[in-house]
Amino acid sequence: WDQYILLYNQSTCHIFRNKSLLMNIQPADSPIVIHSTARVTYADTIGYIRNFPDPIYICEEGIANILSFAKVREEGCIINYVSSVDTFVVQGPGKTITFNWLPSGLYGHRVPSTGVCLVVTVDSLAEGYSPRQIASAKNARKAMSMMGSPSAATFKLMVRDSLINNCPVTLDAIRVANNIFGPDAASLQGKMARRPPEHVDSELVEIPPE
Repeated sequence: WDQYILLYNQSTCHIFRNKSLLMNIQPADSPIVIHSTARVTYADTIGYIRNFPDPIYICEEGIANILSFAKVREEGCIINYVSSVDTFVVQGPGKTITFNWLPSGLYGHRVPSTGVCLVVTVDSLAEGYSPRQIASAKNARKAMSMMGSPSAATFKLMVRDSLINNCPVTLDAIRVANNIFGPDAASLQGKMARRPPEHVDSELVEIPPE
């Protein structure tokens, strides 16, 4: 768990077990008491993640690195749940972080062992893919935009069932695009709701007999 950060909706503060993920570690102005089902512990040291202003308490006796769902939202980040890929997408100024479903039933983000920053760049995610796969992924994302930005699940069905004429996009290209670029931002935005039609009063006119 040391390289995973969990997005947890039952925590009122950020608490990390692994202080190597943090920078600018310093004594906390206000130490806290942490109540859990196992015991009561104390945290009197804080650190920071790059591009995230909220302090994170360090508790090396803890069992995980936890970001509070509520406090992440308080910082102005937009949190969306993408049911098609079972992922929480946290969007903030200049960064997008995905928290994927883990076999334990929690949602976590794996931090690269070489960095302490939550920002995952496209270049780092593209490592391990061939230039042909990356080009195909870009074409898949472009085609998705041209189709009006459907959800990832809908777009896969359209490609699988050949509902798009002369479409060179493959299911593998869609998968690689999701791995490199993450969920399509346009497909996460709310769609325009159907407006109810204006009410029209019906007036029956009696036709006189001939």
